[in-house]
Amino acid sequence: MDGQTVTARPPTAPSPEEGFEDWVLASGARHKRLAYLLTGDLHEAEDLLQTAYAKVLPRWSRVSAYDSPDAYVRRVMVNLRTSRWRRLRDREWTTEAVPEPRSSTPDLSSLVVESDALLLALRRLPARQRAAVVLRHWCDLSEAETASVMGCSPGTVKSTTSRGLAALRGHLTDPDLREGGTA
Repeated sequence: MDGQTVTARPPTAPSPEEGFEDWVLASGARHKRLAYLLTGDLHEAEDLLQTAYAKVLPRWSRVSAYDSPDAYVRRVMVNLRTSRWRRLRDREWTTEAVPEPRSSTPDLSSLVVESDALLLALRRLPARQRAAVVLRHWCDLSEAETASVMGCSPGTVKSTTSRGLAALRGHLTDPDLREGGTA
């Protein structure tokens, strides 16, 4: 090597934060949705999510090696929410007026009927429209991500989703579907 000495530098250990920011950006929306469902309040959900991320960050090098780091974060959020609920449940709250008791409990059977009607209406859509609607609104993918999955342009995704939603609305107002028919 022409008389030059080459000294090898020792490899630098990756920082514990390496990859954490990318992972948070990629999974933040679904974690925020879960936090909202756990708390019922947007501000509390954001606090819960930030606390969960603060607990995960110091352990990120270990957590990132798991098959599903998302599962770990979900468990952390549930545990944090449970701990908070246990701390606050015995507190007394002052109010100006005594709240009225709820007049009725929600009818769960109507939710099942609505769910079935939605599934039937989705089945009536052409496959491409169904895929566009499900990817955009159920999986919460962006137009670009949906276009990549479907192998088309973002403009096609927009128009296909629009037509699919319009057809879905039409099917949901169809009395046959509302009555549980399988047209």
